[in-house]
Amino acid sequence: MHNDVVIEDMIGAERLNDWLSVPHTVFANDPYWVAPLRLSEKERVSPRHNPFFKFGDATFFIAYRNGTPVGRISAQVNRLHLEQHGDSTGHFGFFDCIDDPLIAQALVAAASSWLRARGLKKIRGPMSLTINQEIGVLVDGFHAPPAFMMPHATSTMGKLLETAGLNKAMDVLCYRMSPKDPPPIVERLANLARASDQVSTRHFNMRRFNDEVRVALDVFNDAWSENWGFVPFDAAEIEHLAKEMRPIMRGKFGRIVEINGEPAAMMVVLPDLNNEIATFNGRLLPMNWLKLATAIYMDKWKTARILLLGIRKKYRRSHLAPAILSMLVSDYLVLGREYDLDWVEFSWILETNEPMVKLAETAAGPACKRYRVYEGDIAG
Repeated sequence: MHNDVVIEDMIGAERLNDWLSVPHTVFANDPYWVAPLRLSEKERVSPRHNPFFKFGDATFFIAYRNGTPVGRISAQVNRLHLEQHGDSTGHFGFFDCIDDPLIAQALVAAASSWLRARGLKKIRGPMSLTINQEIGVLVDGFHAPPAFMMPHATSTMGKLLETAGLNKAMDVLCYRMSPKDPPPIVERLANLARASDQVSTRHFNMRRFNDEVRVALDVFNDAWSENWGFVPFDAAEIEHLAKEMRPIMRGKFGRIVEINGEPAAMMVVLPDLNNEIATFNGRLLPMNWLKLATAIYMDKWKTARILLLGIRKKYRRSHLAPAILSMLVSDYLVLGREYDLDWVEFSWILETNEPMVKLAETAAGPACKRYRVYEGDIAG
């Protein structure tokens, strides 16, 4: 307890409404925050619904000041991460906090203590709950709403984590491209791939949607396997992602590129649901569900996000690699013009991934948002 601050563990369904209310307090005066759907948020912390709990454990802390929930954080052990990296690192996520260093310090201390009790020596995050879900604290690009399945933050939240003793581990970048004016160099590179008799591309076959998702994520797991912090999608995660994407997915939103008949590259784009749910305040009832269903049925989108993009490692250094990646981006810019989209977001990209950063900057210019992952040693 510090300055009337108390940290409580959200056990089961107890205090769930308090957990869900914290972002509404933190972002009460932020016009760019989009309240996530309460139903989805409940499922994200539910061992019954979130596949994370098949390979990980987590707890959820809420900070109260004078009985009012004013901050939150998760602490989690990801066994797949530990198998992959063997670095004694645990993670935190869902970090939302009012501008008060004492509260942030208390939350980070609670998460660190929970991880220390499980034998871990470092803490890293936010990752809510894995690196394949929401990642990082927004540290640049506050004056625009986030894209679908991307987090938001106040301008103070990164500084609060630093005050709590954490340091930068990695930045991830987001880029927004206008489909209306594609860069000529991207089109020239794309045409090289289209002209190759080794390369063919196809949309997702929606009659075999689950199989298509498995193929795409098999390529993605290979493509990203050497990247910082990477943990491959687990089979349960793949099944869950396919189920989540299916209602808003169209075959033309997914691309699989084959080289000599082998799946070699992939891209998955999702419509930006945030445009539709921005006025819902997190609630589907009584009639918001109908508005959302109508928007999905009518394909009423103004923005979109490239959710997944990658090319297999063995092709990464080939002369075809930049052409294939440019072709995938070009194809979606064409689709963006068909939908008359305002922008397509390319996110997220590790700041150290020089080829992808170069492609993104060529297509979109400077990054529009920067998210930071923090880490620190666990004392004691």
